[in-house]
Amino acid sequence: MFALVAALALTAPPAGRTLAVEPAGSTVTFLIVHKLHEVNGRTQRVEGRAVVQPDGKVLAMARVPVATFDSGDSNRDAHMREAIEAGRFPFAVVKGIATIPAGALDGSRPAAVEVTLAGEVELHGVKRPVQVPLTVTFEPGGAARVRGEFTVGLEAHGVERPSLLFVKVEDACRIRLDLLLREVKP
Repeated sequence: MFALVAALALTAPPAGRTLAVEPAGSTVTFLIVHKLHEVNGRTQRVEGRAVVQPDGKVLAMARVPVATFDSGDSNRDAHMREAIEAGRFPFAVVKGIATIPAGALDGSRPAAVEVTLAGEVELHGVKRPVQVPLTVTFEPGGAARVRGEFTVGLEAHGVERPSLLFVKVEDACRIRLDLLLREVKP
């Protein structure tokens, strides 16, 4: 779910390159809404690789250890790990394919490009299709900043929605990505 990090590969030159997420410069956040409040959690423990093929096709995979999300409330975080069964299903994973626009491959890269990652999200052991719109901003030295947002349905992934005062959180869990990608040197 949080692994859209993989789309970061959109920055590679046409020769076919492998790129990796730099955790120190990346964050994945979630937002869950309850009638009484909103819960935000975040992690920088993002792992991901992407391969950019000569034709501009990007094959990407990323994952986040779900137990690393921090909402600022350890009790709430423990309940979240219990609800998503972090012991049985330790990772949220995103795999997908995107295509780099032609102008980004010929050396005349624009400052930013809009792309869509088409693939699947795996959460709680359940895989569902996903389409994630992303903005890739090229940075000096060949790095790229990738930002995007998508929504995951908790019930669609077999997650029992937590409740407070007998009222469950909304089904939609919004995921935001802010990822830094760098080329892996052979």
